[in-house]
Amino acid sequence: MTALGLDINLLPKSKWEKGFVGKLLFWALNVGRYVVVFTELIVIGAFLFRFGLDKRLTDLNFEINQKKNAVMTYGDLEAKWRRLQHQLEAVANVQAEAVNANQVLDAISQITPLDTSYTTITLNAKVVLEGQTLSNVGLATLLTKAQSQPLFKEVTLETVSSSVDQSGVITFRLTLTL
Repeated sequence: MTALGLDINLLPKSKWEKGFVGKLLFWALNVGRYVVVFTELIVIGAFLFRFGLDKRLTDLNFEINQKKNAVMTYGDLEAKWRRLQHQLEAVANVQAEAVNANQVLDAISQITPLDTSYTTITLNAKVVLEGQTLSNVGLATLLTKAQSQPLFKEVTLETVSSSVDQSGVITFRLTLTL
């Protein structure tokens, strides 16, 4: 049987182990062992966490590539859509500014006296009438009716000339602003 309170040590402790430096070194080695194990656990945990982050990064890159392909596919469609919208706006602007030739010609026929004829009718933003009338009354009637026509905002008589011979023909150029 062994004695309960008896401690047998076959290797005696040296003075150095019993001193302050020895006890400090013994404590540092024991605590250092736990610190090294704890640090290794942290490193292993970080290493495993890195695998998780790499997996997430791969998944995100895959999603980004899929969405980039979808956006590039729709990018062509969007460019076509914008071009079509621009063309529709241009057509709408042209239609809004377009002169209704039938309406203008109808108004010109209503204001034209019987003794007046036109050599040139130009339709743009303005209507330019070049022609001849046989009398002063015919020209005055044309001007009066043109000024009373609601389709024309401004009536300008640009040139008036009479013939040199005895025919009495009056040549004129009239501008009507729509």
